[in-house]
Amino acid sequence: MKKIQKVIILLLMFMPDLIMAENKEIPFTLDDRDRLIRTEQKMEAVNTKIDTKVDGLRSEMKARFETVDKRFENMDKRFDQLFNFLWAIIGIFTTMMVSVFGFAFWDRKLSLAPMKREDDKLKSVLREFSRTQPKLAEILRNAGLL
Repeated sequence: MKKIQKVIILLLMFMPDLIMAENKEIPFTLDDRDRLIRTEQKMEAVNTKIDTKVDGLRSEMKARFETVDKRFENMDKRFDQLFNFLWAIIGIFTTMMVSVFGFAFWDRKLSLAPMKREDDKLKSVLREFSRTQPKLAEILRNAGLL
């Protein structure tokens, strides 16, 4: 309880000082006013300098972006040319492969045709001979040639 009384007494003692601190006026002189005017003028001058520099940078950036856009357009054209060239190469390669495989199949068919004729002749001779030889006929039946 005594502690609370001490705190209250201290607050009551410092209360006039706290109230007076809020009412204390700050003196504002003509020199202060002149300083404010000068700082405003300097700020306006700085703002105009910044605006002119920003405008210059904007035009410079715009020009740079335009050159970069032109470069990208040129690169796009080059890529299109490259892709067209690649498609031509793929077409040529595909044509070559189809012609090589076609030639290989045609040549195989052409080279096997005489052998097939000889094979057919041999089969016909064996069939003729199997009419007189029953053992040969049985062997050919087992092999599925009769």
